[in-house]
Amino acid sequence: MDYTNIDELINDFQLMIDDTSYDKDAQIYQLRLLALQGLRELTFDVEQVVRTQQEVVTSNLAISLPGGFVKLLRIGFKNSNNEFVPLGYKSNLSLDSTVASQVNDDLYDENNPYYHVDLGKKFGIGGGQNTLGYYRINRNDNAINLSSELAGKTLFMEYISDGTSLSSPQNHIISLSFNNGIEDTATFRIPSPTSSTSYNTFSVKVSTEVPAGLTNKTLWLKSTDGTTTVANKFKELINNGHPDYGITPFNTILTASNVSGSRIVTLTYNDRPAQSSYGVGTNYELDVYQNNVINKEIELIQQGSAARQPRVHKFCEEALRSYIYYKYIQRKRGIPANEKQAAKRAYFNEKRLARARMMNFSKETAMQVSRKAFKQSPKL
Repeated sequence: MDYTNIDELINDFQLMIDDTSYDKDAQIYQLRLLALQGLRELTFDVEQVVRTQQEVVTSNLAISLPGGFVKLLRIGFKNSNNEFVPLGYKSNLSLDSTVASQVNDDLYDENNPYYHVDLGKKFGIGGGQNTLGYYRINRNDNAINLSSELAGKTLFMEYISDGTSLSSPQNHIISLSFNNGIEDTATFRIPSPTSSTSYNTFSVKVSTEVPAGLTNKTLWLKSTDGTTTVANKFKELINNGHPDYGITPFNTILTASNVSGSRIVTLTYNDRPAQSSYGVGTNYELDVYQNNVINKEIELIQQGSAARQPRVHKFCEEALRSYIYYKYIQRKRGIPANEKQAAKRAYFNEKRLARARMMNFSKETAMQVSRKAFKQSPKL
């Protein structure tokens, strides 16, 4: 409700044009071009639109830059307190993960740049390492390249958008964690990839032989399987089905991933709309259908959303209208200079008002920042 679609704003602008207006000859394509240019300028100077995106890192160790990307603010993980934990930037990270390594870490290999350092230690070699991983922006391939330890992990990105491009639909991402000691005939369920109001129920079969009625919703286990093995088998079931027996993958728009040695599986619903009907807040509600298969709640990592047309915040609407009028008459002949100056002053005044309205820094915020490091002495 706090945003207005660009097409609606242009239609409203045209309704205000009459025979006495200096912009009465303006064409719809000219107005739209000026509206997008003004929206880009207001986005950089006033709105500072920060968008977020979550991606699962594939084996090529790269994630694509989103549409409308202008500047990366930060990339990393979210911890259990819902706080951001950033990756480290590494300028010498390779931009092509397919190139074969020609240098190794063997101290007795001549291809190691620190060959025989054990005979004479070199000052400054080694140093601290960011154990979370590293990234490097690859603008040539429109991607962010990542270090090898990030394969299979889900990254959280914050970036500034130009505000004018069609926003890409966000994938719906959840994660689930398996319990120990899953019993035969147990069932659990996950949100359906084709409906926002239904679930798909999976059945567990514990057997050393092929169970009867094997389907792409049958999690076939052995009695000796631990939680990490169960998680890996569930990932394979989602992605591949049971290929040895002609059972197809569960659904093509649903993909699963997990980190080696972990019992947590991340499910990505590709191009799926928002799932507001499942659970409240950040977790899905569980019920008796889980039968102790899944540990805790199914966690919502990213809420899905559909693609969206360019839009402007209502605080910036009047500034954008003023920009369209000002830029249209700026280089037109036969228009009085004082009219052009008045249009310019009107635009910059509306832009100043929009910036003041968008600013959310308050007295309370300043006090919280100044007292952040302050702790009261204990009261005995």
